[in-house]
Amino acid sequence: MTNKKGLAFIILLTGFILSLFLCLFYKLDVENSQIILSYIRIPVVLKAIISGSCLALAGMFLQTISKNPLADPYLTGLSSGAGLGIVISILFFNSQNYSLFGFFGALVASFIVIALSGFSKFSITKLILIGLSLNLFAGSIISFLILKNPEKSYPMTLILTGGFSSADYFDKILISLFIIAIFMCVLVFPKLNALRLDTRLIFKSQENANKYNVLFILIAAFLTSISVYSAGILGFIGIICPLLSKLIFGLDARVLFFANLLLGSTLVLFSSFLASNILYPVQIPLGVVIAIVGAPFFVFFLFKKGGILNN
Repeated sequence: MTNKKGLAFIILLTGFILSLFLCLFYKLDVENSQIILSYIRIPVVLKAIISGSCLALAGMFLQTISKNPLADPYLTGLSSGAGLGIVISILFFNSQNYSLFGFFGALVASFIVIALSGFSKFSITKLILIGLSLNLFAGSIISFLILKNPEKSYPMTLILTGGFSSADYFDKILISLFIIAIFMCVLVFPKLNALRLDTRLIFKSQENANKYNVLFILIAAFLTSISVYSAGILGFIGIICPLLSKLIFGLDARVLFFANLLLGSTLVLFSSFLASNILYPVQIPLGVVIAIVGAPFFVFFLFKKGGILNN
């Protein structure tokens, strides 16, 4: 790693530590500090790290295999599937475990899109088109359900913008899923360096290349579903974090793996801090803050020399 990349990594790590400190200790009530940390702030920090890391890694996988810097983790229909699962939970199950409904809704949507895309004749273009169609279809159902139930429209809209659902001290399911996902990523991410190149030069046949493409899409879908389980539907992270990490650290997947972990975590942690404190005691929807924080950096790197618009 060059000196510039090493310095950038130190700055990124410093930003992560600072965001972590602010989320844990800013305006912490000394008398009730143990209770607040144990039952509110530590769970929020864990969910922020998990959701940000998962979306950033999912975006990295999808942008690499599609060779499209604007590929998004939700392109496989996950956002609509997750949203529909959340709305169904609120309408018919009194909002109980809506994050779990969102998780399974996202997984089901991704499997439908991948299955319809085919395995033997799989193509990224087909995946994106089917994913967009599913998003439009399920999004229309979500809008219809919200309009038909105006008494619950506010909580549904608020939840769909992303946020942390509860103050569970130790969500064993979420943490277990995250550990499994990271282990899967560690096993397969070295192949990303091969998939960046012309697959015809690396794999014996396009069918073998398609198998790896489907595998990475399944892992990306699993990662995104975990993020939905952790924090609802959060846009923008899966696009900007892989893009910025590539512009800063280059194309080596081994470096980008850790860079995306830090970038995604830091962006969600800092946005969560702002969402809770900028208009205290009013809580701003997390997804709104993430877009406000991330958009200026995204535009800057678009026009920066070497950015997308200058390629």
